[in-house]
Amino acid sequence: MSRVLIISLVLSACLTAALTTCAQISDSNATVFEAINENLFVNTKWRYTYTTHAQSNTIIHKADEDYRYFVFFRYDYGFQTHLNGRLSDGFWKLNKEENEIRYPFRKIEWWRIVSFTEEALILEFTMNRKSSYRYHFVRVEDADAPFVRSPNDLPAINVNYANSQENVELATYMDFLEARGVKYKKNAWALRKERRLKRDKKRLARLQKTKKGRAKLADEAPKELLQVELVGGGFYGGIDPVYRNMILIKSDGKVVREYQSEMQGLIVNKHYISRDNLEKLVAYIEEKQFFEFDQIYTCSSQDCLERLSDKPRPIALRIAITKGVRRKLITIPIWDGNGHKNALVDYPEALDKIVHAIESTANPPTQIQ
Repeated sequence: MSRVLIISLVLSACLTAALTTCAQISDSNATVFEAINENLFVNTKWRYTYTTHAQSNTIIHKADEDYRYFVFFRYDYGFQTHLNGRLSDGFWKLNKEENEIRYPFRKIEWWRIVSFTEEALILEFTMNRKSSYRYHFVRVEDADAPFVRSPNDLPAINVNYANSQENVELATYMDFLEARGVKYKKNAWALRKERRLKRDKKRLARLQKTKKGRAKLADEAPKELLQVELVGGGFYGGIDPVYRNMILIKSDGKVVREYQSEMQGLIVNKHYISRDNLEKLVAYIEEKQFFEFDQIYTCSSQDCLERLSDKPRPIALRIAITKGVRRKLITIPIWDGNGHKNALVDYPEALDKIVHAIESTANPPTQIQ
């Protein structure tokens, strides 16, 4: 048996013996650490690296191939963990006054947040008001985390906008192939793109020779990237549980509505709106001060906190707006669609109007019989 494993087992035994004294970590000798920003903490994923004894700064346990642990603090106050292929979940919450987090891990309920940065997270607990132990985590990107993407997660978007036009063209080409039942081939797309670039180069040289041509080129200048995303809301349960409810309006005016439930299955509707209507929608959202709102609106009452874990389970509402290089995501953990007045979560009333505007704009055109 390795020395690291023996130390780990001893530490685990100590933790079990100390449960009655470690249920809450606050004590009169505790160091006060800077409070974290909850808006930046939600929806983060972390990988455990090692444990230290705080007083001596001695490493007493390290992660290795036999101990790979990840944790995901979701936007709906649920967390997921992944330990050597085993998944588990629960609920987390912050005690901002004491800068603590309730997150059951290693038989400890409450942890002091020693440090939280873009790259690292350090959690601490104190045993018998004497010895403190610090668990060190590093942040991981979605691609490096072992968690399955939720049906109500927002669509992925590339925030490096330099190649956004190329992404739009590729998406249009794939839609073209899908409509004809043709499989996408990377080499065929590369050849098609090369031929297009040659045609565009010749056309550009021709139009630049005349005043009328230069005016035409000015009108064709790339438009600002606009994207609107609305995902989730409501509750999971009832006769026909809903797994997915999403509206996506892309920069080229393409509207994608996806709805999936237990009985109805996945229903996907696609159509286009004009660029003018998309610009009007984003302008309206800006006028409502969307980009100035908080990133997340949390529970401020015990009733709200209890409702998070009750059935039917709430599905968080997430709204994301992209305008040029600006992108803002707002999360409301409980959204019943009945408006701000009777809501358990206190959010800006303007968000009701924004959601209504997105849904109205995304409605498919009326078919005349």
